[in-house]
Amino acid sequence: MMNRRVNEEYILLFFELLFLGFAYQAIVIEDTTRFYVVIASMLLILVPLLAERKFAISLPAGTKALIAFALFLHVAGGINRWYWKFMPYYDKFAHIVSAFALGLVIFSFFLLLDYWEIRMQPSRIYAGIFIFVLIFGVSWEIGEYYIDVLVKSSYNNGITDSILDVISNIIGSLLAIALACHALKQVPESEYPSSLLKPGV
Repeated sequence: MMNRRVNEEYILLFFELLFLGFAYQAIVIEDTTRFYVVIASMLLILVPLLAERKFAISLPAGTKALIAFALFLHVAGGINRWYWKFMPYYDKFAHIVSAFALGLVIFSFFLLLDYWEIRMQPSRIYAGIFIFVLIFGVSWEIGEYYIDVLVKSSYNNGITDSILDVISNIIGSLLAIALACHALKQVPESEYPSSLLKPGV
């Protein structure tokens, strides 16, 4: 419904205001890198909105808000040092939420393919969500390792940490698959999955 879409946009506005606070905090603590991360996050939140307007669609409920929440966890965890203060629990929770959000983005992409008349069976959509989240998660772990090597940071805390991160990513992908499965079951037999993208659905 349009009301649901408007409510989700208010949630995005709330997160944008939070990010403005983080940007100010980054300036105060003279953390230039995280300042740019905050600005990038503020722009990323707008991408789903722009996609909706460009294609005249409405992304599955909760997708935009979950993307914003995942970015919030990443930014807040870095600036407030929550990744280290609440290690390893905060990091694993952030991985679950991020994987969940990424899974919904991938699901939305499959719905767009259907919208463009590239049809896929639900089983392939579920497999695609799982595989792409897993690939992205493993690539992220490799990236963290090389960043630590190059700048002497401490994002990657060894093989055990990486394994737990991957498990967290799998949990997030399964949540996305469960939501995708629920959504696809609501599609009438006379319609295609892309009907979920219709504004008001």
